[in-house]
Amino acid sequence: MTFAEKVRYGAGVALLGAGAAANAAAIDVSDVVTDIAAQAAPVGLIGAAVLVLFVGVKAFRWVRGALA
Repeated sequence: MTFAEKVRYGAGVALLGAGAAANAAAIDVSDVVTDIAAQAAPVGLIGAAVLVLFVGVKAFRWVRGALA
């Protein structure tokens, strides 16, 4: 192993050790998770409305094309 490889290896080990030592305390994300879960129903309703609108327009064009 060359000197440059040893330096790279040592630097990598030092960075890994520093990263493990720098762990922060756990962050409480329960409020955010609760807010996201509460938004599931409104987002689902909006998605369903968009889908119904899309299908309605396609059906209208299909019927109009069949009658023309």
